[in-house]
Amino acid sequence: MKKKWIYVVVLVGIALLSFYGWKLINGTSYKEEAGTNTNAASKKLDEFFSELEEYYPKLYQKIPANKETFTIPGLVQTSSIKAEGKDEGEADQTEDMTPQGLSFVEDYVVISAYSMSYSHNSVLWILDRQTGDYVKTIVLPTTSHVGGLAYDNQQKRLWVTTTDDKSASQISALSLDTLQKEDFSKSEKEVTFEHQYNLAQIEKSSYMAYHEGRLLVGYFDKDEQGHLGIFELDADGLPVRQDNEKDTYQPQQVVDTPEQVQGVAIAGNQIVFSQSYGNKDSKLLFFENPGLEKLPDFEEKDNLQAELIAPPYMQQIVVDGQSIYLLFESSSFKYRINPTVTSIDRIIKIGL
Repeated sequence: MKKKWIYVVVLVGIALLSFYGWKLINGTSYKEEAGTNTNAASKKLDEFFSELEEYYPKLYQKIPANKETFTIPGLVQTSSIKAEGKDEGEADQTEDMTPQGLSFVEDYVVISAYSMSYSHNSVLWILDRQTGDYVKTIVLPTTSHVGGLAYDNQQKRLWVTTTDDKSASQISALSLDTLQKEDFSKSEKEVTFEHQYNLAQIEKSSYMAYHEGRLLVGYFDKDEQGHLGIFELDADGLPVRQDNEKDTYQPQQVVDTPEQVQGVAIAGNQIVFSQSYGNKDSKLLFFENPGLEKLPDFEEKDNLQAELIAPPYMQQIVVDGQSIYLLFESSSFKYRINPTVTSIDRIIKIGL
């Protein structure tokens, strides 16, 4: 009789593990378009906000009444191109895309992601800004982290942080016209960058923002201070200050930043950094913005104005009007299957 009960308990355990394992892998009710899942990877909307309210009440209080949010697609499965092996260059699907960059481009929300195993090309996921619906995927000609996106609304150009074949710091660009026309589900080809520039004084282009004719390109350091370079753009929206000897572009200014910075945004008279690394709470760090020509070194202990605690694994942040949008990588497969991680499978909007 005892053996029978043990057998029953084992069967129940297997059933529960199968159920919750399936949920962890596939998320909410599975939906797919052209090889890319469009459902939330971790939890239903009411669960999502309930968890934020319980564990991050100060952050939750800043969420507006309409609770605008955008579901991150492609975390369960997405279409891309094989970047290695005998099938290199062929269309394929992968389950290990990790979101990194965020931008608003006219009527679109654009999210960049890279393959954590580097087995597939990095991608851009395009959403409809009004409805939040998934529109398409654009496959990039790189396996870079693509940790920063910055849209120049004057020149109608999206900048992407990349690295060259020697892992040197680089920025690359796509025109709005290309973003509108390109669709991997139809072409099954990677897009071609229209501009690429190697950067000096920035070891690795980890994150980025655009502000008033300049690109702010930052370097992430998990242990020590990072730094932020301010790069001037000419009348055509392209970098100036070329160093012809090294074929790189020099920043107008470089300032120190706190360690573990994943993103930067300008919010009027404030400059905001997202700080995150590992499975510990992230922070939004608010400093005074005296103007890009007068930026000081940013020291948390000296000139920090305010901070706001957020869930772990926060990545790029974007300011739009009186709101700031937060992107997280915590619902990618590696983190989603870890029960100790607070999985954030949607972009969070909060008021400034």
